[in-house]
Parts: sequence; structure tokens; C-alpha cells
Amino acid sequence: MAKFAINTLEFTKVREKLSQYAGTAMGQRLAMELMSSSRFEEVKLSQEETAEAVRILDEGRRIPLGGITDISGLVKRTRVGSLLDPEEFKAIQDAISGMLDLKAFLKEVSETAPALVRYSDELHDFSRLSKQLSSVLDEKGNIKDTASVKLSGLRTGILVARNRVKDKLSDLLHDPNNQKYFQDALVTMREDRYVIPIKQEYRLNFPGIVHDQSSSGATLFIEPMAVVNLNNDIKKYVLEEKAEVERILRTLTSHVGAEADHILESLAVVAQVDLISAKALYAEALGARRPMMVLDHHLRIVKGRHPLLEQESIVPLDIELGQDFTTLLITGPNTGGKTVALKTVGLFALMAQAGLFLPAEEAIFPVFSGVYADIGDEQSIEQSLSTFSGHMKNMISIIREATDRDLVLVDEVCVGTDPTEGAALAMAMIEHFYKAHVLTIMTTHYSELKTFAYEHEGMQNASVEFDPETLRPTYRLLMGVPGSSNAFYISRRLGLPEDILDEARTFINERHSNMERVLQNLEGERREYESRKDEIETLRRETEILRNQLKAEKTRLEKSRNDILRKAREDADELYRNARRESQGILKELRAQQNLVESAKVERLAEMSRKALSKNFSISGRTEPEGQGLTSGNAAVGKVVFVKTLGQEGKITAVNGRDVTVAIGVMKMNVSMKDCILTKAQPVSPQKTHRTLKKSSGSRHEFFVKKAQDTSVQTDVRGKTVDEAIPDVDKAIDDALLAGMDRFRLVHGKGTGMLRKGLLDYLKQHPNVKKTEMAPLNEGGFGATIVYVK
Repeated sequence: MAKFAINTLEFTKVREKLSQYAGTAMGQRLAMELMSSSRFEEVKLSQEETAEAVRILDEGRRIPLGGITDISGLVKRTRVGSLLDPEEFKAIQDAISGMLDLKAFLKEVSETAPALVRYSDELHDFSRLSKQLSSVLDEKGNIKDTASVKLSGLRTGILVARNRVKDKLSDLLHDPNNQKYFQDALVTMREDRYVIPIKQEYRLNFPGIVHDQSSSGATLFIEPMAVVNLNNDIKKYVLEEKAEVERILRTLTSHVGAEADHILESLAVVAQVDLISAKALYAEALGARRPMMVLDHHLRIVKGRHPLLEQESIVPLDIELGQDFTTLLITGPNTGGKTVALKTVGLFALMAQAGLFLPAEEAIFPVFSGVYADIGDEQSIEQSLSTFSGHMKNMISIIREATDRDLVLVDEVCVGTDPTEGAALAMAMIEHFYKAHVLTIMTTHYSELKTFAYEHEGMQNASVEFDPETLRPTYRLLMGVPGSSNAFYISRRLGLPEDILDEARTFINERHSNMERVLQNLEGERREYESRKDEIETLRRETEILRNQLKAEKTRLEKSRNDILRKAREDADELYRNARRESQGILKELRAQQNLVESAKVERLAEMSRKALSKNFSISGRTEPEGQGLTSGNAAVGKVVFVKTLGQEGKITAVNGRDVTVAIGVMKMNVSMKDCILTKAQPVSPQKTHRTLKKSSGSRHEFFVKKAQDTSVQTDVRGKTVDEAIPDVDKAIDDALLAGMDRFRLVHGKGTGMLRKGLLDYLKQHPNVKKTEMAPLNEGGFGATIVYVK
């Protein structure tokens, strides 16, 4: 960047503002030294880092820098072996702890701030050094008793010795024979030794060493001979303690010195992170936004505010350059805001290329190789240069150095000389920058330049608005509109006589007069356009409000209709549920009565079946197998037994006191142990059993045997509603009772759980259901229920 633009555009003041948001002295120095980069990739990365720091602020967090101070001087001293005191080591400990916290924080926000994570990797891990410092220093920076075994022993010895001295002196002070010797019954210290105050007249009566006397001489501070040796022990321990503390501090010095280079490198990283944090905080204070950095040579600012001016009173700047034209000529009255517009554009360019956000609603900028500015009075007394000469010297340098990758800003081009010659020189310079494709913004009062810019494609006029009613500038920049001088108009409003104004008009050429009239007409038309635009905008807002009101009314009506329909559906559903509950109640009563009748029938049929089976098997001529009788001693689940009353083999599934539950095919029966013979034979298949039955056993006998064989241990009602499934469940309960089964598996599936809940509610109230439980995981888990019948 051109160095003179830094001061001319007041970038140094921006750096001063930025430094106020830094959290460390290192960060403040970097902020004061901040420079803009002319490399696109560096600018892009710098902007991304600032954006990530702003995101962290938006999340309600701040980059932690607490405790980190500039300890570089202390660290450099340890590198050469200089001994530090505990307070200085405490500063190093706090800084290292702060760097460890910063390292952990940057890793924690890796998703929010991926570009900042690299600084975490560049911060060295000082965990070991931090532990070494923490093992020696307490929170206040004092050496801990536990810093070494020897130090702990010495401090314990000092404490014990001091307590002995105090006890000895206390005995002396409280001895009734000694009371007349004491000025005050207290123990004090002189020259690190315990003494007691003795009256001057009793000096010879109290043996000891005099260490001090009062200002009046009436009191002597004597170390009794009884505690001299004890005080000597304390002195010895204190000297040894001091030597041990010095040894510990030298060890710490070597530890810190070994890490000195890494600490200095990490401090530099902390300064960089602090600078990025300051950029984010400054952006937050300004209400600034991230500029869009582009590769083409085009800049655009929407509602930009100069960062060094009072933000509330600034008239926002809208300006564009480089898309359809590369040269912009701004005209208008003095103090109208032309210079502020130039400085805002230039300062925005420097800030954007330094990684700073811009106080604007939108900002698009290329990365300039140089930003050249000739703004203000450059008159030099030392060089005997006039105002014109000072400006011309700057312009010559700019013309020699500026390229198509630069931005040139000139305030009052070629001012301070003959207007005709000045205008001619200005047009030649503008033509030079235009042909070199340099983005150029100039301000001027020369009327000839307005026409020059109007007649050249690739150049554009602009002006700062002037209110003819108040005779004050509005500070708005109007793109595409050249400014009128308004000299005659202002003079008339201020009371200059008409004859003088008429005489003045005769001295200006016709072309200039026509130009001024055209500009005045354009200004009038622009104001009319602005007025109509305001009216249209007012109508648009009113239409938008009305549209929103109609939309809200439509939404309200739709909501009301939906509420009515929902209420109707809820009422209908309630009527249906009530009717269903009543019908279910009636069905339950009917079922209960039917079950009472059928239970008696079933019991009679079961008794007849058992008798028929017993008779039939005895007739079948099947001989009982060999084996021992079943007793409680040899009965066990899984053993095969022969049931004498049924003439069948089965497997024991449960032992219930003197009875056992035997599974014969799919049928389970409770029988007495005395009716069973323990055998090693395998269970007979249901088909074989059926073939051993005589056909003459009778229709009832055939019915129960066939029911036992045909009854399934599982009922599947998946895909049905509760009402559709209840008949199947009732049938399954009846079949299980007739088959002598004590349970069956009801498969209802998982789904929404509504079918399972409805069936469980029904089964809880069923008179023939003993209990229910969820099926084991290998039998369906939550998708099936085991139903126990009684």
C-alpha cells in the first residue's frame, strides 16, 4: 500500500480505535501496527477469521484471554538463568494457564470457527510446565509448604520452635514472681527474635539480651536467656528455608527456560488471536458487516458510514464504480460531503484489505494493489511549495505509479491555479487514468469537467445534494447527476440585488449558462421524481399493510372453520366412543352369562373325555412300560413320564407339589405323581397317539382329542382393529380352555401400540383370563403377549 494514503485516509485512527478492543498488550501492539494486504488469498483468510470470531460473539461467547500478560521479558530472563521471584513466576503461571484455556477453547469451537483452529495447533502444550508451577506456587503466588519434602520439614520445624518459644515466654509472663518486671505482658519481635518488654529499672534483675528500647527509654525489649537457644533454632531453620526456597526457584527457572522459545512463539500466536478478537468486537460496536471481496475490478457501497464519524448523525453513502464506468466525478457545494465520500471509499478499501468489517449494509470490493489519495491542503512551507504545487507533486507521483489494479482518490483536482488552465490539466489527468483503466474518483468545482465526463463513455457524474430552501447541503450523494454551482440562486436568496446578478450573467459564456439551466431543470425534475417516488412508496406501503390485513383475516377465517370442523369431529367421535362403550358392556354381560353356562358344560365334557380316554386306552390293550413310580424325589422338569390314566407318554414342564404338568403334544395337563411312571422312552407323536385310539370311542371323545391336536398355541391379529380382533381373541380363549391349555401367544405387532393397548384393556376384564405378560424377545417381545387362561 502507498504509505501516504494511510495517514491521508486516517487509517491510523482506525487502528487506534481497534486497539481499544484488544485484551492483551501484545494484541494492542499488533492493532497499532495493522497493515492492509494486497494479496487476495491473505485478505480472504483474514476476513474469514474475523467472520468466525463474530460468529462466536453471536453465540454469546468470547475468546478467552484472561490471565495472559506480556511475560516475554520474564521468559527471556529465565533463558539466561536469571532468578525470578515468586510473583514473577505467578505471572508466568497465569499466562500459561490462560494459553492452555485458549488452546482448549479453539478446539472446542472447531465447527463454528474452522479457520481459527490452526491457532490452537500453533499454541504449544504447557501442561507439564503448568503442573510444575502449580506444585510450587499457591493461588496467591506464595511458595507452598509441599514444594519439597525438605521445605515441608523446615517449615514444620520453624512452627514447632516458635510454639516452644511462645510457650516458654508465656510461662515467664504468667509467673507471679515476674509480674513487677514487665511493662506489658506481651510477646513481640525484634530482629526476627522473640522478646518481651522489661521495665528499665529491672534490667539487672532479668537476665537476657537487650535488642531494643522504647523511644522514652523506659522499656527494654529483652530476649530471655531461657529462649536464646530456641530463637537460634528458629534462625537456623529460617536460613535453611530461604536456601531451599532459592533452590526451588532456580529449578523452576530452569524449567521455564527450557520452554522459553515455545512460550515466546505461543505469545505471538496469542497476539494474533487477540487481534482477530478485537476485529470482531470492533465490528460489533460499529454494527459493521463482512465485505464481499471479488476478483474483478468493481466496488459498490450501500448505505456506508464513515467509521470515525458519529454513526447516528451520518447520512449513509451509496456509491458504485468499475461496472459500467471507471471514472467518477463528484461536484457540489463546499462542505457538502464530497471529501467525506472520498475518504469513506478509500478507508473502506484499506479496512477491508486489513480483515476489518465495514459499517455498511452491503460492500463489494476488489483487492487493490495500491490506494492513492490526494486530499487536503498539501502546501509545504519548508519546500516553498504553493497549494497548487503541493497537489501537483502528489499527482505526478500518482500518475507515475498507479496501475489498473489501483484506486485513485483526488479532492479538488488542479485547484489553486488559473481555472482555465486548471480545468485543462484536470481533463488531461482524467483522460490518462481513464485510458489506464485506473478506478478514479475526483471532486471538482470546474464546470468544464462536468461536460467532459458527460461526453465520455466510461465516465460518470455525481453530485452532493443541495437544498435550495434551507441553503444547506443534505450530504446525499446522487449518482449520475452533475451538481449545479447554485451561486446565483444562493446570492439571490441572500439578498444580492438583481441588477448585479444580471450584470454577472453577461460575464459568463452562453454554453456555461445553458449548462447551468439544464442542471437546474434536471434538479427540479429529480426533486419531482423523488416526490412522486415517495408518494408511490407510501401507496406501496399502504397496499402492503392492506394485503397483510386481508391475509390475516383469511387466516383467521380458515382457523375458525377448522376449529368448527374439529369440534364437530370430536363430538362425533365422543358419541361413537360412548355407543361403543355401552355395546361392549352389553356384550361383556352376555359373554359372562354364556361363560357361566359353557363352563359347566365344558367341565362335564372334560370329565367325560377323561373317562372315555381312560376306558379307551385300557381297551386298546397297550401295556404299561417298565419304570419306577414318579415321586417328589425324582420328579424334574424335562423328564419323560407315562401317564397311566391316559395311556400316553409326555414330558414334565412343571412340578407343583404332589402334582406335575405334563405336555402331551400341544396339550398340557395337570396330573398326580401317583398316576405317572418315570420312563426313558421318547414322547409319542400326536399322529401315532391318534392311531392308537379306537374308532369306537365315541363322538365326544373324538371331539376333545381333535380339539387338543388342532388348537394352535398362537393367534395372530396383526393388521386388524381392536373391534375386529376381539372375536378372534375370544375364540382363542375358548379353544385353549377346551384343549386344556393354560396359555397361548397373542401376536398383535408393534405399530402405534393402539391395538396392543386395546386388547390388553379387554383381556384385563375377561373372566377366563388369569393374567397377561409381554412375550420373551425370542417370541416377539413387545409385538406379542402371553395370555394365561383359567
